[in-house]
Amino acid sequence: MRAACPRLIPKVPHVLGGGILHGLVAYGPSAEAGGGLFSVFDMEHGVPHEQNLRNRPPRMLHLTIVAGPKPGNLFGGMPYPGRRRTATLSDTPVATKRQKPLFFGERLWGGHMGALFLAPSYPFGGQIGGHLTFWWRRGRDGYVVSIHAWQPLSECADVLRQIVTSTK
Repeated sequence: MRAACPRLIPKVPHVLGGGILHGLVAYGPSAEAGGGLFSVFDMEHGVPHEQNLRNRPPRMLHLTIVAGPKPGNLFGGMPYPGRRRTATLSDTPVATKRQKPLFFGERLWGGHMGALFLAPSYPFGGQIGGHLTFWWRRGRDGYVVSIHAWQPLSECADVLRQIVTSTK
């Protein structure tokens, strides 16, 4: 997990009570079907809204980091997308209800060559449903850093790139 731990995440107000939901969950190694072990770090503030414009920091943030031999097990066993491209990253709104990911191709972020994609909506994307996601490999392990997406998607991608770039 250490290789995927960011040193930079979007700032959100720290408010106790007042109806604002916040949480931090760190999971240790987990066994999944197929024997893939992985670790998960999950941080959440706020509640997703149907209007994507309201899902950006500081109002809302959901950051999920997954590391291990089979991190795709956390979101339906999806294989590493690699160079595959099915969409172009743009600020044109995308359907909020999708059963398939949108692959934006490879990127070099923070010294990591990886794949950028928009995960399917929940429940099809599992824990990272509706997240803009960067996934890279190093040796046997895969690393996933994702944030709940908002419009404009280019702004969300820039924030995700800054988070990934802050990893070791």
